[in-house]
Amino acid sequence: MTTMLLSAVIAFAAGPIRADGTHTFDGKHDISTIDLTVVYLVPKDRKALGDWKQRVDYYTKRIAAFHTRESGGKSTLEIHTHPEPLIADRTADALRGNDANETFFNSTNTARKALKWPGDTRRKGFPIILVLSEINWRELDDFTRTRLIDGKPTFEGNVSGEGRHFPGAESGGARAYYDARQRMGVGLVSADGWRVPYSGSDCVIYHEGVGHAIGLPHPEPGDDSVMCFAQYNYWINQTWVTASQKKVLGWGDGKERVPPDPTDLFSGFTALQDPIVPKAKEPVSLKFTWPGDARVRSMKIRVQTDLLGEWKTIANDASGPAPAKLPLGSFDTATPVSYRVDVALQDGQTVELWGYFQVKESR
Repeated sequence: MTTMLLSAVIAFAAGPIRADGTHTFDGKHDISTIDLTVVYLVPKDRKALGDWKQRVDYYTKRIAAFHTRESGGKSTLEIHTHPEPLIADRTADALRGNDANETFFNSTNTARKALKWPGDTRRKGFPIILVLSEINWRELDDFTRTRLIDGKPTFEGNVSGEGRHFPGAESGGARAYYDARQRMGVGLVSADGWRVPYSGSDCVIYHEGVGHAIGLPHPEPGDDSVMCFAQYNYWINQTWVTASQKKVLGWGDGKERVPPDPTDLFSGFTALQDPIVPKAKEPVSLKFTWPGDARVRSMKIRVQTDLLGEWKTIANDASGPAPAKLPLGSFDTATPVSYRVDVALQDGQTVELWGYFQVKESR
């Protein structure tokens, strides 16, 4: 997935640099409150996902929790999701244009015009618009992670050495920019970056929709923070904003990163399929990590084997001591699988986590 800052459209305004409070990376604009508008953009020749709002709400909750944790509460992320899919007045091909840059500007300008964004620039928070697109800059079935090349379905996706799926396809095209002169940020996450919940998709949403949009660059040297390689390795709760970047933003003193609270459910919970690459008819479980001495009040586990299909609930009796793993059952044939886990602890903490894997044919 392309996660580059569009330097050609960054406008740095003349004027004093802020030395106090929490501010954009260049010090020019207050970000004690960030006003993030999220819109789901659908070409006129495509249909919106039936559960699009559940998916968007999941990501917005994740990035809000991460932002609060990493800013130490010094910056508030106020998120406003457009209540309906925004149906563009152009087809998918027309929105794409000739390359990923044209896709970016065609898509974001369509959303800005339709919403009359940013409107009143005197609003309290620093304004960012994030477009979650139904398409990629090239045709791609992001649930199977294939596109047609010379008439043949060809895999195109980012998979780790152990077989975990992460965002990243040549046909993706997510990107963002920060405009200091106009006091705003603009981001686009293509379908590959959000419609299917690969581990790290939440990192992409924050990387583009907040990080680059407030001027954060990719760290040098590269690391596993949210503004670098996190999306290829982690869910967002497992990553961080670097200490040096926090210092520039006014979120910290630049000292070594402080680990999250070991009792925090958001920070400590993961749910990963076991085995990582299941075979057809092979039993599959979810293997969990937990914070501290977590005790469960309830867990709800759902799976989906068709992006447009229903979510199937997997029964469990997980109340009490936190389980190390729970069974998902088995899958009769090779298939992509999305899963979602809703957890409530007896101490009142709750968390939601989504993931994805592919079942392969038995040999």
